[in-house]
Amino acid sequence: MGAGFSTVTPSGGSVNVTSVAQVVWSYTPRSLTDIQSLVTAIQNNDPGAVPSYADLQYVPVPYYAGQVTADQAAAFIDNAIRNYGLAGAFANFIANNPYNLWTTNFVSQVAINPYLTATSLNMIILQSAMSGNGAQLILYQLAQNYYYNMWIYTVTASAPSSITFSTNVTLSTNVLIAQNITIASGVAVTCTTTCFFVAQSFNNYGTVVNQNGAGGGAPPPGAGPGGAGGGGIVVVAITAALGTLNVSGNNGVNASGPAYSNVGGAGGTGVFYIVSGVTVPVGGTGDYNGGKPSYNGGGGGGVTNYAGGAGGNSVVYSFSSPNAMVTYILQGLSDWWLINVVGKAPSSTTPLLTFHGSGGGSGSDLSGYASAAGGGGGGGEMVVYGYDILSGTLKAAGGNGGNATAAAGYVAGGGGGGAGGLVFVFYGATSGSVTANIAGGAGGLGSTSPANGLSGSTGVLYIAQVTVNR
Repeated sequence: MGAGFSTVTPSGGSVNVTSVAQVVWSYTPRSLTDIQSLVTAIQNNDPGAVPSYADLQYVPVPYYAGQVTADQAAAFIDNAIRNYGLAGAFANFIANNPYNLWTTNFVSQVAINPYLTATSLNMIILQSAMSGNGAQLILYQLAQNYYYNMWIYTVTASAPSSITFSTNVTLSTNVLIAQNITIASGVAVTCTTTCFFVAQSFNNYGTVVNQNGAGGGAPPPGAGPGGAGGGGIVVVAITAALGTLNVSGNNGVNASGPAYSNVGGAGGTGVFYIVSGVTVPVGGTGDYNGGKPSYNGGGGGGVTNYAGGAGGNSVVYSFSSPNAMVTYILQGLSDWWLINVVGKAPSSTTPLLTFHGSGGGSGSDLSGYASAAGGGGGGGEMVVYGYDILSGTLKAAGGNGGNATAAAGYVAGGGGGGAGGLVFVFYGATSGSVTANIAGGAGGLGSTSPANGLSGSTGVLYIAQVTVNR
């Protein structure tokens, strides 16, 4: 299509207003009258005054030359898209960058400009002419410049106007995007993996629950299994009435009776994403040769000669700041939406964050004499971004340890409690009444009181205001 803009810019130091346009337009000769007509059309926000719609590819030239401002260029493009049906043309320019005029810098400046609406951005992205990389550029620029609300409006502009849950349901998809999401009073929405709710308005009058984290340790026959860890929930909304969100860990299971001599099994591994400075809490120790606790599953109880299973450990990834975490989440959602909804595949993508608590270790068993209990699963993780957060009851408690059993003269340990999970609440303007249960799970009862399991550590409630530019 031609040389790069830096090649065709006149030499000599300063940029001359008309010479820039003359050189670029020389690929298809134009008169200065044509050039001035485009400038005037942009200045007056009148796409109908452009001599030819083919000339719209040159819209960046007057901006580079200082003849129009970024605001004027953005307002002109927005008007042309929404009222003149020219979304396809601009999508083609962004995707193909004719004459190297539609550079990443120019597209970025326009995409985050307040005079370009979310409706127009959505229309451009949906055009068949738009490439996956071009669409990703727009969404990433919104996220990286902290235009979180604009990102939400853009992604939801073509989404269903409303999704309402009026009866209990288990979700079959892990990402729900709508302009408004409502969960009726008394209704439970169950997630089986980390679930994401993206909406302009999120109104939960019921419960969203995800207790499907890493599995608890498998026991020998007769001993108690470890409890599974809690799962993950993400809410991204402009206004959010959170209702009850529950990612608590599951309780360790009581021993059923001595059956087979063997050690306990370790709990499954958790995955957490944190903000720098946050530490994942430790689960409680199972007692009497009990399993060691970890970050964040409780250890299983033990018996003579056979140790309980260790609580599940965790893999932890850290972000430098709350804004860094929100931005990364939006980038992952951007790519998920482009691939699964829009049908465009960028050349590289950001994965969706998935996180969950670790499982509790199982109890061990001494055939015919003593049977120990499972440790509680650790609480999971939830991340909420809401420009205005109205209220919420957030649960990420650790699961309780199970209870042991033993014949007279023998000892079996109770399971350790799982640690509380992680709750991150990020708001832009207001944070209303938010309460959280992040308690560690209680230790289970041993066959004698000295063999009771220990409680898990308290989890983390992290509430912070983030920078939101638009």
